[in-house]
Amino acid sequence: MSSKVSIVAMDHNPGPGPRAGVDVTFLPLAEDDGVPVYPESTPVLMQELVATGLVVDTWHPASECDFASSRGLVTDTLLQIGIGIGSSAGWYALQSMLRRHTGQVSVRAIYDDGVQRRGVEVTGEAADVVEVLDRLDPFRSEPS
Repeated sequence: MSSKVSIVAMDHNPGPGPRAGVDVTFLPLAEDDGVPVYPESTPVLMQELVATGLVVDTWHPASECDFASSRGLVTDTLLQIGIGIGSSAGWYALQSMLRRHTGQVSVRAIYDDGVQRRGVEVTGEAADVVEVLDRLDPFRSEPS
């Protein structure tokens, strides 16, 4: 890895996560007066993943969501993604999508295998985040 990457592992996450039958569930990054707030980039990222044949959705119905743009110099340069991973196809498509991006990204990924829910937050340069996600692959059958 060429740059600093921040990794935070979560053993339990009681909030929204993967949804049954959905490869990738986009999660809100915040809530404002009870309204879930998703990054403005979410619809475009969803279209990218749908184009690959995945089943993609937001945790909340679109009519209940607010898609807000980032404010401020730091968040304007940071692609933020919150997702629940429901399949290996979703995990690998996320990595593929991030390979096409440059600059700083922050990914909060929640994985639920039916027994326990785990998650990770990874922040850094897109290529470095992909490398970390590859190492943390919950679908890999062989330990790395």
